Amino acid sequence: MAKKIEDIKAVVINKKIDLRSKGSSKRRVKGEKLIADKNVFYKEQNSISEMKDLIGEKPRKYLYIKGSKITPPKHLGSLLRIFAAGLVIVIGLNLISAYYKGKTLERNISESATEGYSFLVDAGKNATKIQFNEATTSFDKALKSFSDAQDGLWFIKTDKSFYSKNTGLVNSIDSLLQGGKYFALAGEYFTEALEEFNKLPLYFVSKNIPGKDTGFSITDTLKIGLEKTDNAIEKVKLAASTIATVESGNLPADIKAKVDFLKQNIQSFSETLNETSKHFPAILKLMGDKTMHRYLILLQNNDEIRPTGGFIGSYILMDVYGGYISNMAVHDVYDLDGSYGGIIEPPAIMSDFTKNLRLRDANYSPDFPTSAAKIKWMMEKENGPGVDTIVAVNQSLLKDFLEITGPVQVGGFGKLNADNYSLLLSYVIEGKIWGAEDPKHILKIFVPAFKDAILKEENIGKITSKFYLAIQQKDILMWSKDSEIEALFDATGTSGRVHASADDEDYLSVINFSRGGTKSDKFIDESITHNTFIENSGNITDEVTITRTHTFTDKVYLEWKSTLSKYGIKEMPDWLIDILGRGLNKSTMRVYVPAGSTLVNATGAVETKFDEDLKKTLFYTTMSLKAGETKSITIKYRLPFVLNLSPVGTYKLIVEKQPGSKGSLLTKTISSNSNVYNLATYPESSRIDADGNIIYATNLLYDKYFSSVWSK
Repeated sequence: MAKKIEDIKAVVINKKIDLRSKGSSKRRVKGEKLIADKNVFYKEQNSISEMKDLIGEKPRKYLYIKGSKITPPKHLGSLLRIFAAGLVIVIGLNLISAYYKGKTLERNISESATEGYSFLVDAGKNATKIQFNEATTSFDKALKSFSDAQDGLWFIKTDKSFYSKNTGLVNSIDSLLQGGKYFALAGEYFTEALEEFNKLPLYFVSKNIPGKDTGFSITDTLKIGLEKTDNAIEKVKLAASTIATVESGNLPADIKAKVDFLKQNIQSFSETLNETSKHFPAILKLMGDKTMHRYLILLQNNDEIRPTGGFIGSYILMDVYGGYISNMAVHDVYDLDGSYGGIIEPPAIMSDFTKNLRLRDANYSPDFPTSAAKIKWMMEKENGPGVDTIVAVNQSLLKDFLEITGPVQVGGFGKLNADNYSLLLSYVIEGKIWGAEDPKHILKIFVPAFKDAILKEENIGKITSKFYLAIQQKDILMWSKDSEIEALFDATGTSGRVHASADDEDYLSVINFSRGGTKSDKFIDESITHNTFIENSGNITDEVTITRTHTFTDKVYLEWKSTLSKYGIKEMPDWLIDILGRGLNKSTMRVYVPAGSTLVNATGAVETKFDEDLKKTLFYTTMSLKAGETKSITIKYRLPFVLNLSPVGTYKLIVEKQPGSKGSLLTKTISSNSNVYNLATYPESSRIDADGNIIYATNLLYDKYFSSVWSK
């Protein structure tokens, strides 16, 4: 028999919450106001009816049910639990969607779950583990379970004398089961599509290893996956229309909640599938389906940091047709730059660096689409070839891939591995060991050897993992002149597009531009402290302190000397040691903040500028560091917006990492006037000190988001 749902009772008021105690809660009940001093709050009921959440969205609406209890036939109770399983199919399918996005979603399966529900969840788990055969089998079993359950409804529909009062309930159950069947079919199709996509890396590798071509067409495989995805979308639409006919008011309360959840989320899941399908034509273009696709791969040395990662010393031109690499050649950027005699006026942000811009310095903007478009234009301006897609790869990523391949033989020079490649490549190139006429000849030997070492079937899984992490940490950025492909890069987080701030949103990005010619940025440790103060009026003042330390020591030199001796190199001239890292680290620093921010004061010479491409204000300064030296700069500024504290306001901050950076230590603090109170903070791992300040520390390996809710 169904249980009654009790009315929600009034919350006890005037209960103290001490935010300084370790076990205190920072939550409050909707409809209450917090009053008292800065650290101890008292609850008092008020008339607040709505509060935005930490990301500015409206909270979900919860339904409180009161009324006559529903009493279905005795034997129908267990059957209803079976039928209700069809509602949670979306959870299983979301697991598959999560796999496509590179995420893993774990769920516990209750012992009391029905067969259909268990099979669906198993299918989702198998898909996330790339066990496609098992996933398809589980979907088949789920489909059979729902079909059997639906067939079992015949006695309910025919025995009208007993069930006439529950016709609506029976029809709703029938719709739920039919919707479950459509979901199960969609799951089968989508899992089969993922299975086709999973073959792509294997086919690509085999197609590009001489004598290993499987004969399978990469583009044909993509098309099969696309067709199956379209079938999945069709079934999801049928499921959505069927579930929409369910009158949830006829159902018991626990089942009704699941129906409401499904109705709210089915549309977003359908949109996810449509987005997935929409991007497949772009993948076909990238593989050179109908026409050859030309890539420009920028080899960026982030030991000499630049806004999109590192200095562009070399590049690769690569042609792909039908999934096959038909051409691949390494080029020295100085060859192209040196062959052009004209004058190219630099953008305003580069005017104090050069009066004649060249390709090697064209990655001047941290917004990769901006820099890449300029690079494409400059390559053609300098009489280079036209390209379709530009990929920026940082040299530091080579360490991860050499850990996969193991040592790679470079002609008669010796083997490069994950520990020595940076020193050896830099030494040979900067010291012009292989000749002044072609100092980067070593790359022309190394790149083909590395390609052969990495493109092996046994490396596929490891490559995928490293590649995904590199994208998250901005060591790989991509841009294309084709709008469909660029939309794919945006969707997958590979475009390197700078965040477009909202009018009421704080923003911070510290971008360093090495200009001393040394490869010393690998020895620079950076910490960033970002303090925010909220006034009674809602005005906000930020203060950012950036501290940099040059960590090169004699111990590093001795390790270099030991490594080089194994390759027959006995001496290192001082000038070369300085270039490789010991020398002066000289850089310009851009601190990007919201457009319209105004400088209050700063330590050192700081100039306020405006980036027309990014539509952001920036504070511009320079810093030079000798080995062993530490310097700091502090900039205080007022934000251009006011936080509305009546009744509550949400402070939001986006912090973007510089591409190519090894990760700065970021400390975020938020404080306020005595009568402005914090109600909630994200991330939850932030702490509150004895003075009531919110503090959060992290390593800036990825972009970060912070928010907090305030009132007075």
